[in-house]
Amino acid sequence: MPCGVVRRPRKFPGLLNRAQHCLYSTPAPKGDELGPIQQDGHQSFRVRRDGKRLPLPPLLDPVVLSERSRWEQPKARPSANKFTAFQRKLRESPYAHALASPVRQCRATHVFLPSALLISLHPRPHPETSEPWLLPVNLTTSIKHLGPPYRFLNRHLVATQLSQKQNWKAGMYPRLQDKLGSKASNMVWREDMPELILTLLRKNLVYKLRWHLQKSGGRMVVCDDAGSSALQAIEDVSCVLCFGSLKTSADEIQIQANGILEDVEYLAGYYAEGHKKALDPHQSRSISHHPPPWWRGPVVPRLQPRYQFPPLEFKTTGWRGTRVAVYGLFDLLGEDKGRELVEGTRFEGAQCVVMKRGHQNVPLQLQLMQLQAYLATPGP
Repeated sequence: MPCGVVRRPRKFPGLLNRAQHCLYSTPAPKGDELGPIQQDGHQSFRVRRDGKRLPLPPLLDPVVLSERSRWEQPKARPSANKFTAFQRKLRESPYAHALASPVRQCRATHVFLPSALLISLHPRPHPETSEPWLLPVNLTTSIKHLGPPYRFLNRHLVATQLSQKQNWKAGMYPRLQDKLGSKASNMVWREDMPELILTLLRKNLVYKLRWHLQKSGGRMVVCDDAGSSALQAIEDVSCVLCFGSLKTSADEIQIQANGILEDVEYLAGYYAEGHKKALDPHQSRSISHHPPPWWRGPVVPRLQPRYQFPPLEFKTTGWRGTRVAVYGLFDLLGEDKGRELVEGTRFEGAQCVVMKRGHQNVPLQLQLMQLQAYLATPGP
């Protein structure tokens, strides 16, 4: 084989660009655009010059496309006037709407949950430095497409944990990094992220709740208290709003118990560190192997996690054999904001207000659920 320099063909960028433009911008010809055709009811054929017929491919055959389009037409939207009793109840349930939201993964716990139970952050350029910042943009705008999100469980505890020691960086995933490119390494997480999310959740709730208190009509009814006996005469009860606090003296004792628990945990860790040689079996001279990767130090008595972090309990009350949610506005918004909210409305001076079941009340109840879950802590 003769040796020599192999010349590569010259490139013609102008011609190549025109060819790509024609390839991707011009739609493919169909049916009569290909020339004279014949149809036999089930298939189309192109008539050639020699008189023979050439069958058209299904993607270009008008008969096949017309038959396929009959089954590809969008389904008509259901009419609310034709809903059954169960369909109306499902449409007016905030829990059904929350569970029907798309399932996404929490970047902190790696658990798959409905997106209504998660907090979403989106990267946005800083107005001065242009560096990407993770911000809760969806809490300030109604635009749906905001780019790749960073989601985590809707809890103040989780947001605080992610803010410590840059734990949020462990939740960065390839899609977000590919979208930002080299700027992903300069991502900024605000130090006040837990309080920022809380402020936005409260602001959105106050805005929507004020509108409902002023223009709700008959969708909100005053009641004496949140007990089940006071609600039996009211129809279509969805939830109860209390203009006060639902905390009891047991909550104050719980704060003291948490302080004692922190002191006990500190003393247990201090004792284990001071007596490491006596408590750690790997410190013995007779042991020749190294500790396993999961080893975190000597084991000392500690409170079980199920007792330290019991399941969350939310306030409910009975109504005609079912349970409905009860929200304390002073606990969610603060006493000053809660009193300011009802000033000048027909509910001023009321103790409790019943919100009736209705499709227009679902967004407000979802915001109540989100703020309540964000502030939830293990109670007594």
